[in-house]
Amino acid sequence: MTNNILEKKIFNYDVIFDIKGAIFIKQNRLLVISDLHLGKSLSINSLGYSLPMHDFSDTLYNLKKIIKEYKPSKVISLGDNFHDKNSIIRFNHESICELNSITKIAEFIWIYGNHDKELINKEKINGNFMKSFREKELIFTHEKKNDKSDQFEFSGHFHPKTYVSVNNSRFYYKCFVLGKNFCILPSFGSYTGGLDVKSNIFKKIIRNNANLIILGKKKIKQGKYLYDSN
Repeated sequence: MTNNILEKKIFNYDVIFDIKGAIFIKQNRLLVISDLHLGKSLSINSLGYSLPMHDFSDTLYNLKKIIKEYKPSKVISLGDNFHDKNSIIRFNHESICELNSITKIAEFIWIYGNHDKELINKEKINGNFMKSFREKELIFTHEKKNDKSDQFEFSGHFHPKTYVSVNNSRFYYKCFVLGKNFCILPSFGSYTGGLDVKSNIFKKIIRNNANLIILGKKKIKQGKYLYDSN
């Protein structure tokens, strides 16, 4: 096992957690990612700002690279795939062709998120758009909602991050939050921030202790999320 992946058994499935922020389920050959926020810089710049517009190409580069690495039969993107409902309208022809060249490599399932639930022109993008997806006891959705012990839910939405303390300094990194019957994925896209797992929002959605799989620059580190009701 290398330092940039971590393998775990979940509901009798062999699951790889990749340092790039993706999950690969071996038995189903499913690659799972979340929160690409494609078109974020275009969306922000439409409001009069001037951000560098490298996020789209950078995100697609990373997506294509990880698909090439794992060769999945199916890719599931867990919502907020596009930054807002007008994102595809803002894409030029070359951008749409670049995205579709990747979505032809494997079957794509796009789960709707809160940012792209009313997405316009989605027919220009390859793949199936769904509110959620289920394969046997595995549930794929945007925002955590399941607490059933006989099902395991993969979700995104919260962009979890945590910090590692070194010499009295805090360094924040993206992370997976892994419980007995759920996993919250970090954001995969460039230009996506994070929400500290110690925030009050996480206290409301995680009612039991959980594990953190922290995505460092060179290696994955495991930690603990200790539930605190106060």
